[in-house]
Amino acid sequence: MKYLVLVLASVIAVAAVVAIAFRQRPSEPKPAVFHSQGPTIERLEQLKHLVTMRVYIADVLTGEGEGHRGAWLIRGDALLGVDLGRAKILDKNEEVKQATLSLPQPEVLQCRVDHERTRTWEVRRTTWVPWSGDEDKLRDQVMWEAQKLVARAANSSENLSQAKANAEAILRGFYQEVGWQVHVSWDAQATKPAASASP
Repeated sequence: MKYLVLVLASVIAVAAVVAIAFRQRPSEPKPAVFHSQGPTIERLEQLKHLVTMRVYIADVLTGEGEGHRGAWLIRGDALLGVDLGRAKILDKNEEVKQATLSLPQPEVLQCRVDHERTRTWEVRRTTWVPWSGDEDKLRDQVMWEAQKLVARAANSSENLSQAKANAEAILRGFYQEVGWQVHVSWDAQATKPAASASP
């Protein structure tokens, strides 16, 4: 009889604990709700430059001077993008969450010669005068010209058009994530000169 009472008491205790646990169980949390105010100039300026593509350049550059003639296999790369600090919001409708952005034309932001992958093909003396000529000086001049070559190649109309398309896709995708539809128009002004080449 005592055993039966103990079992019954245990069952009642377990049932009471389960009932208390279910009573204290929190209700399902409501999903979080997010709202976006849409693009603002302040938010765009925080990004400043939007890099939209990297271009890889390869070319053979020949040079003659300083008593030498040579050829170099030049390899380099450049970054193209858009200066968002000059962006403008032309239109913004918060009810339908649509906006139109005016962006400056894409430009070459940075270009460089990849000295680790650039190779000297050949260098020959063009003078028989002893102790004349300076091969190192010619190479320095060629590398400076190579920087300008990379900048010109990166600044092609084909590359700039691709940089435009990439910028539009990136910005549209960025704002679609917060429920906004963004249209991009491009400033008709000419692009700034390509980024200065640094040796």
